Amino acid sequence: MMNVLLHAALGGAVVAASFSAVSAHDIYTDVHGRNGQLCCGGDDCAATSFREHGGQFEFLTRERQWIAIPEDRITFLPIPGDPPSDDSHRAHLCYRSATDNDRLGGASSNVFDSIFLYCAFIPPGSI
Repeated sequence: MMNVLLHAALGGAVVAASFSAVSAHDIYTDVHGRNGQLCCGGDDCAATSFREHGGQFEFLTRERQWIAIPEDRITFLPIPGDPPSDDSHRAHLCYRSATDNDRLGGASSNVFDSIFLYCAFIPPGSI
């Protein structure tokens, strides 16, 4: 009986953890970038920080690396459902790791340093 209760408790904890991760990511559902494409393929998007130096924008990746993103690839709109933040440098970045095929193929215009960029967002008023 104890074994059954332990499995049920652990199973419920896993389901609850999965649900919170999905719920937190729901704000990116149906979000389109500047070029009109969908931004997210599951867990590609996350809130992050950005910095600006003389018109050049850099975003902090999940791997804690600053990546320069050209202004023409940034959408200056809020993410619907993103809770208000006091962080004046809050942004959102949607990407995956770039592969050798990305760098060599027709998608190379989406490769910036080590990432394959889907979308980058800076809410209005953050600059």
